[in-house]
Amino acid sequence: MSMNDSRPEPRHVRPAQVMAAVASGLRVFADTAPLSLLYAGGFAVFGVGLITLLATVGLAPMALPLVGGFLIVAPALLAGFFAMSAARRSGRKPTWRDVGSGFLRSPPPLWGLVLVCLFLFVIWMTDAGILYSFMLGRSYAGWKMLFPLSAELLRFHLGAVVAGGLFALIAFCITAYAVPLLIERRASLVVAVSASVRAIFRSLPANLTWSLLLGGTIIVSIIVPLLLTVTLPVTAFATECLYRTVFPDESG
Repeated sequence: MSMNDSRPEPRHVRPAQVMAAVASGLRVFADTAPLSLLYAGGFAVFGVGLITLLATVGLAPMALPLVGGFLIVAPALLAGFFAMSAARRSGRKPTWRDVGSGFLRSPPPLWGLVLVCLFLFVIWMTDAGILYSFMLGRSYAGWKMLFPLSAELLRFHLGAVVAGGLFALIAFCITAYAVPLLIERRASLVVAVSASVRAIFRSLPANLTWSLLLGGTIIVSIIVPLLLTVTLPVTAFATECLYRTVFPDESG
């Protein structure tokens, strides 16, 4: 399918359809479990390594902002999961070749959007670092320092949530549906982002439900990394299902 500048119109969805998308995500995960587990497992291992590094060098409280920042850049992983799902729909068992080709076939505008997300991630982590220096300003080593177990750590985490909330909101609005539209070459970058924002505000209760479910699930999963090997594929496949509900392929 070639890139086009048609204007995809989002359909209204209800919170119940979000839950139906999650159920669909579970079914697709069950059918692709071995590959999905391995694919997500690589990111889980990488995440554990970064958090361990922060806890070792005395910057443990920065781990939770890092986890929150992951949600900003996570849409870049959808190309691999979409490729698995496409192989499943064609009646094949997905392989690593499908995952690789999913990324290789992704159009340049998708990577432009990913760069925007990376830029937001850098700003978010820079703000969190400045907040850390002002509110904490000393070494916090060890895994238990990841959590707000004292008043000063609680204030830091609350401040980081407030400071990062805007970046998370911007990233969600521009990527929630734009990334799938770009992966399937149904729109240009500007049109895809515009369609994503319209879709968010056309079904605000449903998308608020989805964003809270998505954010809470991923944050808990990175804190308990083994969960990420399951929740990352499930949420990715659920994202695809919700996208197809909001932007059905009218060409059939």
